[in-house]
This record gives sequence, C-alpha cells and structure tokens, in this order.
Amino acid sequence: MKKVHTVQGPIDPDQLGFTHTHEHILCDARMTHRTDPPTRGAYMLLDDRERAVSELKKFKDLGGGAMVELTTAAWGRDIKVLQRISEESGVHIVATAGFYTWPYIPRHVDERSIARLADDLIVELTEGADGAEATAGILKSAIHFDRIGGVEEKCLRAVARASIATGAAITTHTPGTRRQEIPGANVGMQHVRILREEGVPLDRLVVGHTDEHADINVLAELAEFGCYVQFDVLGKTHYMLDLTRAKLTREMIRRGHLKKILLGTDRCRRTELYEEHGGVGYTFILDTFVGMLEAEGVSTSEIDRICRVNPGEMLAYG
Repeated sequence: MKKVHTVQGPIDPDQLGFTHTHEHILCDARMTHRTDPPTRGAYMLLDDRERAVSELKKFKDLGGGAMVELTTAAWGRDIKVLQRISEESGVHIVATAGFYTWPYIPRHVDERSIARLADDLIVELTEGADGAEATAGILKSAIHFDRIGGVEEKCLRAVARASIATGAAITTHTPGTRRQEIPGANVGMQHVRILREEGVPLDRLVVGHTDEHADINVLAELAEFGCYVQFDVLGKTHYMLDLTRAKLTREMIRRGHLKKILLGTDRCRRTELYEEHGGVGYTFILDTFVGMLEAEGVSTSEIDRICRVNPGEMLAYG
C-alpha cells in the first residue's frame, strides 16, 4: 500500500487528518546563494522552535492533523528538528526535497548534472535526509521568473526524474506578482509542458500559489489535465480577497474538480504567524476560511474531501 512519508515515518493516508498542503514551520531566507546582499525575501524567517510547537498546538487543538512543510534544504530545512516539533505538537509533518527559487539555489548545482541532482533527491525520499533516517515526502520546484529556464529548469527536470523514480508528488511555487505578465496568471502550464517532456504523470503535479492571481478557466484546464490546483496563500489579502478564493473553490467544485483542490496558508513570516505581530496563525482555514466556504454553499463532506482525502491521495507513494 502507498504511504505518506512523514518525518516520524510512513503512515496511511487516512491518518493525516485535516491537512494544510503548503506551509513553513522553520525557514530562513537569509540563506541566499546568488544575491548579495540578500533579497527582501530575508523577511521570510521562522526560527523559533519552541514557538513553532506552540503555534502547531493551536492548529491541533482546532482539529488540525498534518502540514506539508515546504522549506528546502538550502532554505533551512532540518528534519531532525522537525521530528522533535512533530512529536511535541502532535501534528504530522511532511518534509520537502527539491529547490526553492533562483536566489536560493546553491551555486554547486550549476556544475552538477540533472542525473546527479535527481539521484540526490531520490536518496532524500527513500533513505534519509539531513543526517536523519527519516525521509522527505514530497518534491518541490520553485520558479522566480515569468518563464522557466536556466538553473530553475535544470532543477525542475531533476525533480521530475526523482518523481518518476519514486512516485512522489511535485509541488510548485509559481510567480504571480503584478510585475509579471504571465498567461493564466502563473507558470503552471509551463510546468505541465516540461513535466510531459520528462514523462511525469500530471496527477503528480501540484500547481501552487494559484490564488495570488487566478484565471478560473486555466485552473479548470489544469485540473482537467489531472493536476492539483492549490489555493495556498489564504489570509494574504494583498493578493486576493479570501471571499474571492472561497468563490473560486466553489466554482472549481461546480465544474467537477472537487478531487483536485488543495488548501494552505504559506506562513513564512512572523507577521503572518504570530498574533502579537498581527498574524492570524496556522488556524485561519479552520477558524475562518471553512466558514467562508460554507457560506458559499460548500458542504461539510466537500470540505472534508478537500482537506482530509485529497492531501492523502496526493502525498501517498511507494
């Protein structure tokens, strides 16, 4: 049977419970490799382990079960620390193998072949990572620009080959800033093209950040291809109103794509997470967005499908 590979070890998909599929628990954007000084992304910093436990306990107390932690190795991932946080909080954590955006890709990647990079990722997914026996449980491709190319494309192709070898899903960071004119509002279709070239089944692709700037027709087309469409910056209303996100979710369901929707909040700053800094924490979906979905006519069973069943089906492999 396929398993979800958490930092505590493999579990059955139905053991996850209510799951956020795009979060950060520990991250450090000061760890840039290609910009000096670091980009403004350095504000993306969560480094308090004890606070991580307390914030996850709030999520757990409201009915939360699991989080997919999408911090990559070159951005501060530490599976041994995540193991302790998971144990102390009672929340399942799935760690990530792969790459964040261009500024955070180590320069040694330039010299390595795609095959070598893929082999390294396969080890992290099957044997262990960060000196731990526990493995990562998902792959990540992140794009900084409005087109996929250069070292980011190299990394994506390595991720693709690791996915084919293991069955692990690929989750994506897709740019959607107002400065970039991208057909469909994100580079998801570009991911589709390259992954098809590599032979990756499209039901292993999660198109992320689709709720920064959304084109509902493109999102529906991605779902028709078999991709997961992830609304994962919930609570960040400088991109889009959460009411609009709730309406997009309802419309995706109306078009027949209930099984292809995932949710997350992408907390990566203290100002987003910590209440004393104005943050709404990891509890936003459970204490606010679920109610917004219900107000739009999304049923309890549909919410359970999105937040409990879909994550398990996406994450399970092996």
